[in-house]
Amino acid sequence: MSSPAQAVIAFFGQNFDTSGSLVGRQAASAGFLRAYLRHGGADHYSCLTTQTSEIDGFRAFCAAHAPAGRRAEGILPPDMPRLAAVGTLFRPGPDLGYFAWLRRSLGQRAFSICGVNHTLSDDLAVQSFGRLLTGPLQSWDALVCASTSSRDAILRVLDEYSAYFAQRTGAELRSEVRLPIIPLGVDCDEFSPPEGAAAARATERARLGIGAEEFVLLYVGRLNHLEKANPLAMYLAAEQAALRTGRKLRLIQAGWFASEATEQAFRQGAQVLAPSIAHLFLDGRLAENRRVWFAADAFISLVDNFQESFGLTPIEAMAAGLPVVVSDWDGYRDTVRDGIDGFRIATATLPPGLGEAIAFLYAAGYGGHAGLVGVASQSTSVHPALAANAIVKLIEDEALRARMGEAGRARARETYDWPIIVRAHQALWAELAELRRSAPEVAPPQPGRATRPLAMDPFALFRDFATLALGAQVRLSLTPGVDARIAQGMARLALAAPLRGFLLDDAGIARLVEHLAKGPAELHALVEPFDASLRQPAWFTLGWLAKCGLVNWG
Repeated sequence: MSSPAQAVIAFFGQNFDTSGSLVGRQAASAGFLRAYLRHGGADHYSCLTTQTSEIDGFRAFCAAHAPAGRRAEGILPPDMPRLAAVGTLFRPGPDLGYFAWLRRSLGQRAFSICGVNHTLSDDLAVQSFGRLLTGPLQSWDALVCASTSSRDAILRVLDEYSAYFAQRTGAELRSEVRLPIIPLGVDCDEFSPPEGAAAARATERARLGIGAEEFVLLYVGRLNHLEKANPLAMYLAAEQAALRTGRKLRLIQAGWFASEATEQAFRQGAQVLAPSIAHLFLDGRLAENRRVWFAADAFISLVDNFQESFGLTPIEAMAAGLPVVVSDWDGYRDTVRDGIDGFRIATATLPPGLGEAIAFLYAAGYGGHAGLVGVASQSTSVHPALAANAIVKLIEDEALRARMGEAGRARARETYDWPIIVRAHQALWAELAELRRSAPEVAPPQPGRATRPLAMDPFALFRDFATLALGAQVRLSLTPGVDARIAQGMARLALAAPLRGFLLDDAGIARLVEHLAKGPAELHALVEPFDASLRQPAWFTLGWLAKCGLVNWG
């Protein structure tokens, strides 16, 4: 049996850091990397980054989460050809085009690039979707979509952008990048308390001062009514349910506020719209509140924001055995089965055409992302009466709660547990490797043309700046009195060689000087005796020797 496919991780520590906030993108990226290290089945793991400090961070992450004995190594851009030995570069984001342009210099079949979409509304994300059309991406590359709705939105961007290019040039652009659907995952074991559900429930309720008679609704996530979820429908529905049942109802909101003004808006809204409810706000970033799941009777998340593209917390709630009440929205439609794991509550938003003004203002840099999604959210509704009906059913029917909770727990374990998600990614990487071996190549580099037109070789782009270029046929001669020792000493002078790493080492410098000591030589004759990997540094070194007045041309 062949070993599972592996990937090099594009690693920048801030993308995997969940210590400061509960941001879905970072939580999903960190969760995937932890799961890949635990379940990937490799004897060592590699990252691609731009700084040695990031390599240290990757090694620390691996030491904390990979099985004992696994090695961790880093790859810096000069060593990117090493990616070919692994076969896939995994980027925890959507901008595949950035790496595709870098790969173009190495050979487009060198490795596959696999990314993941998170938010769909941010301008940087949308621009990265556009580069799926314009960049040198191949059929052996993939952007993993977390949900059906996410993929549909990306396809809509590609369709509109392609139509623009067809109008502009008469040619139709088509993206070859694959858009498979693989959901985000959770570590189901984290939501199964070792002491048992009943004991965990008693402990958490005692810690939070919750009485046995209280019915507890739980929301987990960022507390931001402009960019995450407006709690309006949740407050209204909970208030109606409390009044209709006469049951003491407590609503826990575990997350973090972006500002004092946001916190004030939430607390004021809670008191005005749901005065019969006992409200409890918890800082979800604190370790002591990570087990709040076990205090709840049901989970609720009535998201109404285009910023949300998948939603991890309903799956976490299902893993904890909680019935869920969620809005019928984006990724929730894929994850929560209405009437089985919980209830999906109908939503309504405005028709196409009415958002053009706010899209224009966002594109113009006026109002920011919060303005774009906040205005849209303000005119998007989650049916509060239907949400109240769902909460009432759960309050009044303990057997229904237990049945839905167990159904959700089983679904989370069978469909969203990280080992299953990791295997799905590895199967995709193996499939991409097959395509890389046989599928036709899109836009292969052309001899004499720039491999990256918007990031050209500066000596090509600015070739008219100098009097002449030190081409292969230019004859160089050693300045009288110069020897290897003098040239090596010049290389140790910071002013003369501020970027010493791009030149040959002392032995290479001596080799060039000794060749020229025999008499003038054409530049190609000086460079060609070096191994292929050293020819470019040799050329740079000859230019540097001329800069320092140690050799002359002409």
